[in-house]
Amino acid sequence: MHEIDHDALTLSHNELLEITQSSLCTLLNYDSLLNDLPSDIIVEEIYSQVAVEHGKAITIFISREDEPELKVIVPQKATVADLKKAIARHFEIHQKRTGSKVKISWKYIWKTYNLSFDGIILDNNSSPIDDYGITNKVRLCFKKRRNKNK
Repeated sequence: MHEIDHDALTLSHNELLEITQSSLCTLLNYDSLLNDLPSDIIVEEIYSQVAVEHGKAITIFISREDEPELKVIVPQKATVADLKKAIARHFEIHQKRTGSKVKISWKYIWKTYNLSFDGIILDNNSSPIDDYGITNKVRLCFKKRRNKNK
């Protein structure tokens, strides 16, 4: 029996998990292509990064007032609705990483804010984002909706 096999049989699940996580963290830190990825990356994020590298997805930056910018990855042919879902998923992953238990009502967010690109409001959820001129590495921002009753 190999020494590694023997060690694997004598370690607990949590110990093996810790060793794997530590090894992955070391690999990500020292590889120039991977060092910008989080050490607790999930498979979904890896697939998204691969899709960007193959030109099948784009990265969009979302600016928020007094908050860090978001980096969201969506397919090339995404609709506004797909983009909104990707933003919500990004927040969900971020909250898991930070241990935040704050509940975000996306229904409220989308009733209160629009996404805007170069002053153009992304107002049709079924429209492809490229109809608005959105391409790789553009910046969008949240824009407070105006109250139509006033």
